[in-house]
Amino acid sequence: MSIGVIIPNSGAVASRLHPVDMARVAESAGAEGLWLSDHLLMVDTPVDYYPYSDDGRLTWDVADDYLETLVCCAALAAATRTAVVGPAVLILPQRNVLQVAKEATTIDRLSNGRFILGVGSGWNIPEMEALGYPFKGRTRRFEEQLEVLADAWSGRPGAFDGEQVRIPSDIVLHPTPANGREVPLLVGGMAAPALRRAARAGGWMAISAAHAWDSGAMSASLQAYSHWCTELGTTARPVLKLHSDVNSQHRVVDVVRDAIERMGFIHVIVDPPWATSTDAAAEMIATLSEFFSGEPLTRYWR
Repeated sequence: MSIGVIIPNSGAVASRLHPVDMARVAESAGAEGLWLSDHLLMVDTPVDYYPYSDDGRLTWDVADDYLETLVCCAALAAATRTAVVGPAVLILPQRNVLQVAKEATTIDRLSNGRFILGVGSGWNIPEMEALGYPFKGRTRRFEEQLEVLADAWSGRPGAFDGEQVRIPSDIVLHPTPANGREVPLLVGGMAAPALRRAARAGGWMAISAAHAWDSGAMSASLQAYSHWCTELGTTARPVLKLHSDVNSQHRVVDVVRDAIERMGFIHVIVDPPWATSTDAAAEMIATLSEFFSGEPLTRYWR
């Protein structure tokens, strides 16, 4: 059981405080995981359906610099020694799945097995469509991509003829993962279909906010996820990504303790107050790290 942190890779904080520097501070303070968000591009049109704000509006400026996620993961892995790195989460349905498999395995090998691939189906309609992928039908595409990923890490994925994803025969995709089997995978989302996908894929990334933490609802989702793991004969690996801001950071310690000690999440990703100062962020990380064992997250995939 361990603590991870969000490392900003966009906006004013990432411009003022280099992500690599924040990663080093976080690891030194006791963080066992370093996690980044993902957008390939933004479209300058109004949005009122962003799922992680009260009014549905974006919490950043579309003109902000947004560093590419997997490149940042590689940089963070090179600059640190023990913490796992990964996207929380990478939007898979707007990418070529074989390219993602190759990039993920490369970071996994270069980091000596310290990469975990968090993936999600996405919410940004104009972004996905600008990249040439239809938003409608993305969940089916996502499910097919997850099937292909599991096979791709063998190094010789078989032919696949899905509704939206097609893979020819005789593909060779090396290297293979550091553990010889797979790149650890977490599927993000809170809806019932996401829980089933997560159970099938090998890990779940739940998402919540400190100000809106609902222990009962999260327990119900965790029970549903565990049920699907039992039904499918897979191992339950629940991870929680917990958003917070200056108005809700006082709740983070209590929420983290609830999530790990009572519910059994194996890793909780918190949002330190980087905008305040690196010292304030390090203090939060160190305080949380004192409560928990700090077991390597990747051990759950061994």
